[in-house]
Amino acid sequence: MVNISKNKLPDEILEKIYNLFFYLLKKGNNKEDFFIIINEFFTPKEKILFAKRVAIIYLLLKGISQKNTKKILNVSKETVSKYYLFLTNKKLKLIKIFKNKIFKEKFIKKIDNIFSDFFIQPGFKIGHWQLYWEKKKNQYREKNYGI
Repeated sequence: MVNISKNKLPDEILEKIYNLFFYLLKKGNNKEDFFIIINEFFTPKEKILFAKRVAIIYLLLKGISQKNTKKILNVSKETVSKYYLFLTNKKLKLIKIFKNKIFKEKFIKKIDNIFSDFFIQPGFKIGHWQLYWEKKKNQYREKNYGI
């Protein structure tokens, strides 16, 4: 569990800090700078916490079941359920941002390839076969047609 100071910051100061953090990440403009900031600034637990949350939302948006998401990412069913509820809450803007930013990017194929390797493994009875076959089809297209 990540520890947070009991001393609360005023909202206007917290907003300025968030703006500074956003500026640092945005102005990095390259993957190397991003990883330097993330790896040197955050603790290993904080990085894992953030990464798993992003992955949970991503997998749920891809149609992966809560049970499979829990097993793949080794998280509690309560954590997965929390983010599943985000999908059903029309007032939250988080899901819309994910859909607009992640699913419209070209790197989505790379992400799908990474996760399909987790879903289809020898002895791993759960799986998302549609994602697996999409991966195979995309690999064939890239190899034979450069698409």
